[in-house]
Amino acid sequence: MTQSLNQTITLPDGRVLGYAQSGDPHGKPLFLFHGLNSSRLEAKIINEKMAQIGVHVIGIDRPGMGLSSFQENRTILDFVEDIVVLADTLHINSFSILGISAGAPYALACTYKIPHMVTFCGLVSGLAPMSWDVSEINKKYRAFIFVAQKLPWLAEPFFWLLQGRYSQDISKTDRFLESVVSALDDVDKKILQNTTIKKALSDTFRESYHNGSKGVAYDARLVLGESWGFSLEDIRFKDIHLWHGEKDLAVPVNMAKSMAGMIDNSKIKLYKNDGHLSLIFHQMDEILTTFC
Repeated sequence: MTQSLNQTITLPDGRVLGYAQSGDPHGKPLFLFHGLNSSRLEAKIINEKMAQIGVHVIGIDRPGMGLSSFQENRTILDFVEDIVVLADTLHINSFSILGISAGAPYALACTYKIPHMVTFCGLVSGLAPMSWDVSEINKKYRAFIFVAQKLPWLAEPFFWLLQGRYSQDISKTDRFLESVVSALDDVDKKILQNTTIKKALSDTFRESYHNGSKGVAYDARLVLGESWGFSLEDIRFKDIHLWHGEKDLAVPVNMAKSMAGMIDNSKIKLYKNDGHLSLIFHQMDEILTTFC
């Protein structure tokens, strides 16, 4: 079991891409796409489980977050090109993908654009297109969606005011985490009572604001406020699995069901007593056995 959490490569256009490696270095490669307000350090959270089942997990910072350089005018599909370069650098010809929350659009983009390189795609608490009916989403999250769609120029100060300004001050960890999870179900908030989980989440969330709120805000604009650049119906991939909690207030279960219904060859499993975050910690063993 090994971890290399602060690695970078320089991309052809001169940008830096940050990534973390954990689990079994000789195991099956899995690219982990983190959620919004998160980072490559999600790979650290599942390090032990990945090592036990023989998986080499690579968590990647999206542009402007963690160790990755900001990229002007990027699209979701542009990020797929970064993944191809990283895979080539690491001498990986094919890989599985796990998209967590807002990492789902990026995971699906890979199945759409480079299906020949992907062996499996899993979505955990996966974000659905926000062009759909969002009336069931918690009011706070609807505010994020409104800003991303209608007032995109406000996204950066909006994220800084609500979350970013607390992120780099250890003494404000509780306030920072509260701002991130305040609109989630009680089952999600309860997992923060575990001090190990609380530290793991605060580390990975804090890292997303390493360079300020610009990267997080732009990511939110892409996944919440704009077309993803492809249609779910146009995905032709053999094996896509979705896992979703029925107490998810960020991405209501009906949206997850609709997304599964639009993607050919997809399977969805629902968990009655889990929410947006708790699912990751309560059901990860079962999730991992699906593709390993």
